[in-house]
Amino acid sequence: MRKTQLLVAAFACLLAASAASAQTPVAASRIEYSSFTSPSLGRDIKFAVQFPPSYQADTKRKYPVLYFLHGMNGSELEFERRGVAAAVDRLRSEGKIGEMIIVAPAGENSFYINSKNGARYEDAIIKDLIPHVEKNYRAIGNSSGRAIQGLSMGGFGALLLAFKHPEMFSSVTAHCSALFVELPSTQGSDRRAQFLSRLIGNMFGNPPDDEYFRANNPIHIGETNAAAIKKSGLKIYFDVGEQDRYGFQESNKAFDERLTKAGLAHEYHLFPGGHGWEYMISVAENSYSFLWKNLKPAASATGSKSKR
Repeated sequence: MRKTQLLVAAFACLLAASAASAQTPVAASRIEYSSFTSPSLGRDIKFAVQFPPSYQADTKRKYPVLYFLHGMNGSELEFERRGVAAAVDRLRSEGKIGEMIIVAPAGENSFYINSKNGARYEDAIIKDLIPHVEKNYRAIGNSSGRAIQGLSMGGFGALLLAFKHPEMFSSVTAHCSALFVELPSTQGSDRRAQFLSRLIGNMFGNPPDDEYFRANNPIHIGETNAAAIKKSGLKIYFDVGEQDRYGFQESNKAFDERLTKAGLAHEYHLFPGGHGWEYMISVAENSYSFLWKNLKPAASATGSKSKR
């Protein structure tokens, strides 16, 4: 009888602890929306900044920075309203990641490349946004304190920028990346074909320039720039859903095979799920744990007091 009572009491304690844990509020980070003038684009770029909880109070501390690139038809608003910011707060509260600044710029439908039509989004991120962030916020300001991540089109962009500039980042992580082994066909007269024709034309020329496509394709850059990527120590992670509605399982698998052949160490996963924000949040623990492991922890500030 006493044994039964002890078991019941233990079970009640577990339930109480579980309930208390479930009711423990997750500390929400402050998110700010801003913009700056990009010389590379000749106009303003909007961006969101998620600050870690200690940012305002610990004014002598510098933080690592993650640059997050959204997908097609998105904006700087998506990171918060699609639930990624809340997922980051949860992962931090669970002790799976530490404190970092996250910057999410608006990238339109650029794929974050220096396109043939003249819109230079690669330069806008590498030459303009990153220096702006490191001048105006308390960022660590070196490769060990930077990471880059993207979703879908942003996955393409994150891999592209990291592979072309591996000395800039400690890691790159990508979810359901919109990768293409070869130039997509723009044949057809329906609205989808017309949209794709304009998109491809803006990025790679009209008619599309295959050489320019290859020079701005992460799958090919992983091969041609393999030596520099290895030398930099860049850590690479990407995943894709088994039920990706655009069929990016195949191109991500080909990417995995090409990186393996090029001798580039990487982590690749095919997870249950589809394509987009919901899928990303369902597997975010994997990528955020990966990038956090490879980021330099917060450091004491040595910069100007004018930094926010």
